[in-house]
Amino acid sequence: MCRLCCRAFLVHSSFVPHSMKYHESRVQVRFNEVDQWGIVWYANYFAYVEVARSEVLARVGLLPDLLSGLGYTAPIINLTANFKSSARFHDELLVRIRLVPQKTAKLVFAFRIVQADSGRLVMEGESTQVLLNNKGFMVYAPEGELAARIAELAAYFVENGDDTAS
Repeated sequence: MCRLCCRAFLVHSSFVPHSMKYHESRVQVRFNEVDQWGIVWYANYFAYVEVARSEVLARVGLLPDLLSGLGYTAPIINLTANFKSSARFHDELLVRIRLVPQKTAKLVFAFRIVQADSGRLVMEGESTQVLLNNKGFMVYAPEGELAARIAELAAYFVENGDDTAS
């Protein structure tokens, strides 16, 4: 079933829902994550996104040790961010992440960080990962267990996430 990163999910419009769901993680801003003005230092927002991305990948077993054991790596090759407002020490944040359907073998996650109490948008962006084999070459058609896990990841966002409204 899986060709070009779960082609059935990524290419055939009948399976790609118009409103993808998202996964939500909660994080609380800790003292060591803020600058002298009590505002979250910009690079820490990426750590918050990694919490959500790691949680959702773990749900389907796409952990680094599995990838490594199968002879793959999955580097992030692009990361974008638009900062909209500041978060401060002790704020509770919601990190919402969703899979963006692609026509090629890559995982693109869109994310938004919002204040838990007000829903105010703090940051939004995207990350792009590709699959490399153990020789460092890009994998265009994952097979076997890796293909099954990627299909499970796609299905998770269709079936189990929260609504896309944020």
